[in-house]
Amino acid sequence: MSESPQKTGTILVGSDGSAGARRALHWAMTEADLRGAAVRVVVTVDSTRSSVETIADGERIAAETAEVAALHDGDAEVTVGVHKGMPVDVLLSEAAGAQMLVIGSHGTSSIRHNALGSVSDVLARTAPCPVVILPMGAA
Repeated sequence: MSESPQKTGTILVGSDGSAGARRALHWAMTEADLRGAAVRVVVTVDSTRSSVETIADGERIAAETAEVAALHDGDAEVTVGVHKGMPVDVLLSEAAGAQMLVIGSHGTSSIRHNALGSVSDVLARTAPCPVVILPMGAA
């Protein structure tokens, strides 16, 4: 009988503290438990293109995220970091070498989507790893 290969790697989660980001975190932690992977959460601060406009907001979201992760009944190691920059650019850079990138959909209106673009759309097309986009209402 052959041994199963060791499961390793990192699942990256983009977070802005929203309900969609919390769904993405929970999904990623469950998936990481199955794969034996670690979870790395990235909170991006950008005063012009993000709902997280200040470092203080980013640090608050990071602390809340770490508290939620600590309550998870699993083995996945979860780390949380705050990064300055445009969300798409930061997440693309951080996704290098990750097993996958997980983000939650905000379900923005078509008017806002057309005016601002969608982070999830850009990431799905350009990320260096598979991208999981959890729709609104996903567990």
